[in-house]
Amino acid sequence: MPGVPPVPTKTQFEQIAKAIDPNARVVSTRKLVGGIACRMDVLEIRLPDTTIQKVVTRQYWESNTPQSRPPPRGESAILRTLAANQIPAPRVIVAEEQAGEIFGRPAIVISYLDGVPDLAPADLQDWARQLARAIAKVHAIEVPDELKSVPRSHINSVTKWMEAPEPPERFVKHEVGVELWNAMRLLWPGVDTTASQLIHTDFWPGNALWKDGKLLAIVDWEWPALGEPVGDVAYFLSDAAYAGFDVEKSFLETYERSSGKPIHDLLFWKMMATAIPMPDIGNW
Repeated sequence: MPGVPPVPTKTQFEQIAKAIDPNARVVSTRKLVGGIACRMDVLEIRLPDTTIQKVVTRQYWESNTPQSRPPPRGESAILRTLAANQIPAPRVIVAEEQAGEIFGRPAIVISYLDGVPDLAPADLQDWARQLARAIAKVHAIEVPDELKSVPRSHINSVTKWMEAPEPPERFVKHEVGVELWNAMRLLWPGVDTTASQLIHTDFWPGNALWKDGKLLAIVDWEWPALGEPVGDVAYFLSDAAYAGFDVEKSFLETYERSSGKPIHDLLFWKMMATAIPMPDIGNW
């Protein structure tokens, strides 16, 4: 059913446990805080050898509005590609086809990671360098053919905004939105749009899990895209700046060293990062 995902039933949790192991038993469940676009629950199960395993169930919102963004698809394929490339990210436990059948809506079950977002790092520059190395590794992935039809095109989405005859609604509704759109349009002809790398599209400090000062994983992979990696870089730097983190120099130096590529068009992509949450940036 469209709308907010409901609390999973006891039967649904039991079905997920059986999907993991036919002889598994549910030990406990709890709602996990976070997840703007989904409901997350931690499911703890006991396997036949008495091992306790924790997993995370993710049920996605569905909208009644046809023009709204559709629910994620292909997330299992994305996560498996990340695993194959040793990217720190959750692993697939129950793919979306089976999980969706159990929950009756778009869903997936992933590995539980014993970490939390670190929004007050003890060593700010090391924190930024670890994130820069991790996302550079994502951007270096050679996208397999079977994955190329799964993520949306990041560049196509940007092109629609930049080549619209009038400012899109999100710009019009913000007091400086039209000025921003005009400034972006001035830069647009010189922006390199040839890249088609795997990008996260929501790479901000809250989508990284940490433990004891070490990066455990980049999470929330339901909306990846193929496009320009600098989009991720600019999005992260913008969010870090909002939080008062002065990390741009160390992040960019580490990213360029790790990727072997210079950063280009950063100003344009920072403007894009500002435009994404418009018109209500504060609510975002």
